[in-house]
Amino acid sequence: MSHSDRDDSPWKVAWEWIIREHEQELDDAARAELVAWLKADPSHLAHYEDAARIWLASALIPAEDLEKDDES
Repeated sequence: MSHSDRDDSPWKVAWEWIIREHEQELDDAARAELVAWLKADPSHLAHYEDAARIWLASALIPAEDLEKDDES
């Protein structure tokens, strides 16, 4: 997936859902909203899964590496 693909609205919405899920537990209404959004278009699930993989992979980056990137 190219960078331009990630600038589209479904990618942004998927990323917002991932962040929301990790900041707090979703209540029943929010979970129903997420499920409805995922079912609305097959691409939504693909974007959501990509966002989830990126979120998980980012946890594998040592904090020291992130600090070095901030200094440059």
